[in-house]
Amino acid sequence: MDRFLPLWSDRILAIADRHRHKLFLALIPFYLLSFNGQWRLEPDSALYLTIGRNVAEGHGYTYLGMPHRLAFPGLPLLFAGIFRLFHTEHLLPALIVMMLIGAATLALTYRLFLLYSDRPTAVLITFGLGISRLFYRYNFELLSDMPFLMGAMAFLVGYEAIFHRRQPTSGKGQSTSHAKWYDWALLVSGLGVAIAMRPSMWALLIAIVLAMSWSIVRGPVRWPQIITCATVLTGAVLFWVFDPRHNAGSSMGQYEDALFRITLTHWKVLLHNLVFRNIPKLFEGSLSQTMFGARLGPGLSTLGGIGIIVVCATQLRDRPLWFLWVAITFLMMLLVIEPLDRYFLEALPLMVFAWWSGIRWLNYRLPQPWADRVFIALFVLGGTVNLLRCGEFIVDQRRFPFRDYYLEGRYASIDRVSALVHNHVEPKAWVMTSPIPARIITFYSRRNVIGPKAEIDLDRAGVPLYILDPSDDDVLDRFKAIRMKPGPQLGPSVQSKYDPQPWMLHRAESQ
Repeated sequence: MDRFLPLWSDRILAIADRHRHKLFLALIPFYLLSFNGQWRLEPDSALYLTIGRNVAEGHGYTYLGMPHRLAFPGLPLLFAGIFRLFHTEHLLPALIVMMLIGAATLALTYRLFLLYSDRPTAVLITFGLGISRLFYRYNFELLSDMPFLMGAMAFLVGYEAIFHRRQPTSGKGQSTSHAKWYDWALLVSGLGVAIAMRPSMWALLIAIVLAMSWSIVRGPVRWPQIITCATVLTGAVLFWVFDPRHNAGSSMGQYEDALFRITLTHWKVLLHNLVFRNIPKLFEGSLSQTMFGARLGPGLSTLGGIGIIVVCATQLRDRPLWFLWVAITFLMMLLVIEPLDRYFLEALPLMVFAWWSGIRWLNYRLPQPWADRVFIALFVLGGTVNLLRCGEFIVDQRRFPFRDYYLEGRYASIDRVSALVHNHVEPKAWVMTSPIPARIITFYSRRNVIGPKAEIDLDRAGVPLYILDPSDDDVLDRFKAIRMKPGPQLGPSVQSKYDPQPWMLHRAESQ
């Protein structure tokens, strides 16, 4: 190969910059292909939607008629605003808002890497994030992951502009003149959004504090550092004071309760899960699914996972905040929660950049012709597999009727089941069923539908009890514990061709 030809990494950057408008315009139909106006039914999103509707209707931050302590308030309050603004329970406005949040996140990603590096890199990383299967999917989910990522990226953009802004002629990382007002607006508003959305915000705050502490130690201490530290502290205090979950009579939410309880008293369980569950799942599944959109197979997924960790550790060193944010995200997956690819979405833009930087570094360091061969193989691997998985997602979204195919028809009859519950159950009664559909039926039926492990006093005098079959053994055991059993069936049975058993509603009676 001619040694005077540019490296393939440089060629790709040049192509991306030359065709940047075409690449960004191509993302519009790419996303519209998957937009079908249908809610991808999911228990967590049903919880957020129900709380949001209760807030919009003046019932406060409640769920099942009681103050709620679990879900972070950001997304329910966003849904409450949407319900009030559009005066409808149809979820099309919420789905459109989630798409707009995804578009804003891509714009923030472009801005971040334009500030950090150059326009070709910003174009390539933004487009790479846009075709990532993980990022693509969560534009169509009514969950807090995408809003949290938007808030975190807005903060990182403001932080980059304030602490690392450089002149066009200066070298990378040289600070320059005062930041603009909108940089501070992004930093403050992004932090506020992130704090309100997910319990991961505590990890983000820790990363910010550690990065600011390192900056102060290195010196000199400047006003932007002091203002940023004050902003972080103020945001945490305001959230602690105004968090609506405190209305349930506790100083913290259930996430925080569980975290302190597990880390302080169940360290042996944490160690066991780390060795026998989290590490194998992280390397054999979650990391490869995060970056490539799919598992690469036994052994290959582990090699890919090791590679991802190495490039994140080596390519993010000149931005302590970026490094700490990704590192703490990894630690959370290993020590606190189950390592699912969904939970890496919050750090995905930085991981995509680290992967690109890592394979470009190889392109410069390996001898030719292997340098270009290895680079092209790794570059095509990431892009092709993600695009194929996005294609599968598009096919799933375009199937009609959608619920007959979504999760193999699990919720094909959910509307009729919810209508059955709504028509035959009093508003303050309790309905027990299997845990997976309980929250979704609660939203659609406007009745109190719970799983067998819900911390609810079912033995309260005068409160009617019902059982919705098919249910599992835990439901029957819960009823036996309070000396109740299913009574006569109410209303018709409901069954679609995808339901292995019919849905039947029974009023509970004494044994």
